Amino acid sequence: MANHTDSLGFYAAEVLERTAARQPDKTAIIAKEEELTFSALNRRVHALAGHLSAEGIRQGDRVGVLLPNSTAIPLSYYATQKIGAVTVILDARLKGKELEGVLKDADLKLLVVHQSLYGEVEEIFKAMAAIPAWIAGGAGERSFESRFSDAGPASLPSFKADDDALILYTSGTTGEPKGVQLSYRNLVQYPKVMGEMKVCDSSTMRGCVLPMSHIVGPVVCNELAGKGYTLVIFDQINPVTLLEGIQKYRVNVFESVPIVFQLLLGVKNLASYDTSSMKIAAMMGTSIPMPLLRAFQAAQPHIKVIQGYGLTETSPMITLVDPDQAEAKMGSIGRAVPGVEVKIVDENDKEVPLGEAGEIITRGPHVMKGYFRRADATAQRIRNGWLYTGDVGKMETDGYYYHLGRRDDMIITGGLNVYPAEVETLIYTYPGVQENIVFAIPDAKRGQVIGAAIVPRPGATIVEKELLTFLRANLANFKVPDRVVVRESLPRTSSGKTIRDAATLLGN
Repeated sequence: MANHTDSLGFYAAEVLERTAARQPDKTAIIAKEEELTFSALNRRVHALAGHLSAEGIRQGDRVGVLLPNSTAIPLSYYATQKIGAVTVILDARLKGKELEGVLKDADLKLLVVHQSLYGEVEEIFKAMAAIPAWIAGGAGERSFESRFSDAGPASLPSFKADDDALILYTSGTTGEPKGVQLSYRNLVQYPKVMGEMKVCDSSTMRGCVLPMSHIVGPVVCNELAGKGYTLVIFDQINPVTLLEGIQKYRVNVFESVPIVFQLLLGVKNLASYDTSSMKIAAMMGTSIPMPLLRAFQAAQPHIKVIQGYGLTETSPMITLVDPDQAEAKMGSIGRAVPGVEVKIVDENDKEVPLGEAGEIITRGPHVMKGYFRRADATAQRIRNGWLYTGDVGKMETDGYYYHLGRRDDMIITGGLNVYPAEVETLIYTYPGVQENIVFAIPDAKRGQVIGAAIVPRPGATIVEKELLTFLRANLANFKVPDRVVVRESLPRTSSGKTIRDAATLLGN
């Protein structure tokens, strides 16, 4: 197989094949009651790749993957990568016009879809040309599982480092889905960084809690192929299921978003679960409240709680806290990971002094090729080789970065700037608060005023007047919310991020 990515030392399906030859009987993947050894995984991948070739899929063709967390995601990913097809991983929670827009934009040759989602897809096919489909969990000639039988050799292409390998849709709206194009060069970065920072090794039992239909899915598949560890896939974000899985499978490492850690802390008998195998828990996302970090660390003192930061557009890691610095640097998003450049700049693209706030921008081999067929959107995001994240942060003298919020989230009230994360962090210290979000409310006089939505802990009661008294004693007056609403839960995107929209949060 000449001219593939030997210069990078990485190519997912080929590395998997070598790992399977080295440790054929080791368990590679656990998902619900299904377990696959590396040899079984590799055999299925080889068979699926042969069927893809037999059905006319060639290098550069785009194959969609619309699946819930299951073994079908890594199988589909490795098989498409093996023949040089571009894997287009779609969010399994997309519906209606949003899913239709993404399917039209992606221009797929084939769609691998779960039976439970195919009804939605069939409805969409009434409004657009139908895409040939393999149906996971289905029966008959379109069954995904029927293609686990050998179909002859796969078509093996020549690879170039900057060829498209993966497209992931981010922030897709009905009219403007944006497909992030990642190359083989981009995809080598995550396994390389995780290896250099010694987060995982071959003995790791890695838990995958987040939806694999986001960037975490393919990059963890790449790491699994290279490290040869065992991946435990969780099919739902449920704190008890997660705790049971950690206890049963002796999970060492997992990463998730803040709400999952909040839910874990809310489990009344948390201490009764055996989590002694856990070494590292990574809180991913944006501004993570210090009280949450401290509370989880106090509840699980044997676990190193670290933060990382990145985007789908950056493959995804930009910064990460060294596990050995977990306690000392709690609250930081870490230092720039190996091979990555980061700067903090002002609105004129000038680097700001240490400790001052500005936009986080980054440059390096982790930065996406661009947005699929959207040159204008790419040019807005990548300028002079630097990707502009839209996030506000600062760097201290020791090279550690701190995330202050989204640039677009900044509230300007009466001409004064307020970063929601600062107010949220203080609200988290108030007794009885499980979760909160601070947001802008349009105002005729001041342009914007501040709102806060609060979710109380089970059994707790939040009295707005008392909360505001607490905030006024600890914040400048212009940072104190004008309106507080108490909710049972906060609205979220499919990736678990809270929706910071006044109309949605206020129920207007």
